[in-house]
Amino acid sequence: MSGIYIHIPFCKQACHYCDFHFSTSLKSKTTLVNYITKEIELRKKEFPNNINSLYLGGGTPSLLTNNELSIIFNSLKQVIDISSLKEVTIEVNPEDVNREKLNFLKSIGVNRLSIGVQSTNDKVLKWMNRIHDKQQVLLSLKLAKEYEFENFSIDFIYGTPPFLNRDYEKEISTLIEHLPSHISSYHLTIEKGTYFGHLENKKELENIEDQKSEQEFLWLSKRLESSGYNHYEISNFSLAGKQSFHNSNYWKQLPYIGFGPGAHSFLKGKRRWNVSNNAQYIKRVGTKESYFEDEKLSSLDLVNETIMLGLRTKDGFDLDKIYSNLSRNKQKILNTKIQKLIQEDLLTLKENNIFMNKKKWLLSEYAARELFTV
Repeated sequence: MSGIYIHIPFCKQACHYCDFHFSTSLKSKTTLVNYITKEIELRKKEFPNNINSLYLGGGTPSLLTNNELSIIFNSLKQVIDISSLKEVTIEVNPEDVNREKLNFLKSIGVNRLSIGVQSTNDKVLKWMNRIHDKQQVLLSLKLAKEYEFENFSIDFIYGTPPFLNRDYEKEISTLIEHLPSHISSYHLTIEKGTYFGHLENKKELENIEDQKSEQEFLWLSKRLESSGYNHYEISNFSLAGKQSFHNSNYWKQLPYIGFGPGAHSFLKGKRRWNVSNNAQYIKRVGTKESYFEDEKLSSLDLVNETIMLGLRTKDGFDLDKIYSNLSRNKQKILNTKIQKLIQEDLLTLKENNIFMNKKKWLLSEYAARELFTV
């Protein structure tokens, strides 16, 4: 399987934690949409086979008008049969969800929503600089069900500072009452270049302690699993059969092709990323200049990626597959590292698959680095 990603780099305002590529100036929105279709045309021979998913992310794709969305979908229809895709997702913010928008999304083939909730606490939402409030969250979830989007995901952020005094049980209970098919739960990270990053530099904000992070992570996992959600990736939970096809393609190192400024692609062992500047993207695509950079991954790069991505998932990684791409000497070195982490209770070996100890899942990046081959 393989997927298509389209990056829509516009937001009404900047969330204090977000370091994705976006602009709060909407003046070039329609122009940029037209240049995304030009990129689709330029790359129509690059589309991978067996595409099962289309994902519109951002930014805030729900800011696009119906006409702008139609322009993109009509361009894609020249290359693929959208109606045959298993999963067509668009990220939406609660304040953009209304009956007219949902009716239109269904009409063009969208069958999955990813709703940027983040919290149901108005104080927390204001602190994050989100536009919506709790009432808009609840209305968006109600409308999603009303318009029979049975497959919808919500984003939720935990790991926020203690002074916010959040009641996670109350927030999660409120959300799962609406039976989202999927929940993506992310720990707050303070990134350079963001407002929170600025506060961190001034010593006015800091990440919560690791022990507290672990407690909140384990509580969320237990709470959601007790409500019927499968914790299938470190940050993702789903009801039976509702795992994200698109994100699973990433974790399985399957091909995907990305369009728009800042979008990434992975095709034929090569990673490629578009320029993260709207004006430069428009200029370079228009003149057919180079608007991207790329990198051919070595066999060892791919092995390391397999390890890193596998440790993020419930399925882990197949040790035989890894060993088949390593010399005898590197196999021995890797095996020694694996045994060390098993003894430290970070890893588990079962039927020749390596998994993270679920209680230590937050240390998956550390474990991956320890196992990387050079």
